[in-house]
Amino acid sequence: MTDIELDPERAAQLLQRWQEHNDLDALDELLRVEVTVIAARLRAKGRNMLRPSVSASDLAQEAVFRLLRLDEAPEFSEPGQLRAYLWTAAWRLLLNRGQARGRSMVALSHAQSQDMAFALPGGGGVSQAERNEQAAALSVLLNLMRDEDREALESIYFRHETVEAYAERHGIARTAADMRLSRARRRLAEKMIDWADVVQ
Repeated sequence: MTDIELDPERAAQLLQRWQEHNDLDALDELLRVEVTVIAARLRAKGRNMLRPSVSASDLAQEAVFRLLRLDEAPEFSEPGQLRAYLWTAAWRLLLNRGQARGRSMVALSHAQSQDMAFALPGGGGVSQAERNEQAAALSVLLNLMRDEDREALESIYFRHETVEAYAERHGIARTAADMRLSRARRRLAEKMIDWADVVQ
């Protein structure tokens, strides 16, 4: 077990909380470790296959994003099965990248990821690879947020809905909409801090 690994008992508890209670905080903690482990394994096993525009972290995050995007997630009886599932997905992505250059790997458009720049580290002059990695990380983090928080961020920043229109659509006061958006931004920022060591 490396220093980034979770204690097996803790990993099993997190997996159970996610699968039995849809606990997204438990899934978040579990996936932060899995992305780090899988990215390190990709660097070791596939270093000659990685291109400058696609990092091992990108591929690990994309594997996680694909799992989160499923209508019905597979059942895993123990954490090793989750890791094997994510490893297989990440390895296939790496192989596919080698065969299909230029294939887009992020679910957010470039414009959408730019709209969320307030929450991302760094400023202008970021390379395309870094922008792709940030967009992939943002896709994962948004899918680990509670529905209400994610919907507020998507409405305001992706669909460019005004706060007033958002408040009216939800039947709440403008001040309540402002507080909901502020809370969602704060939670996203907290998640980004938690994931900062994972996205390298």
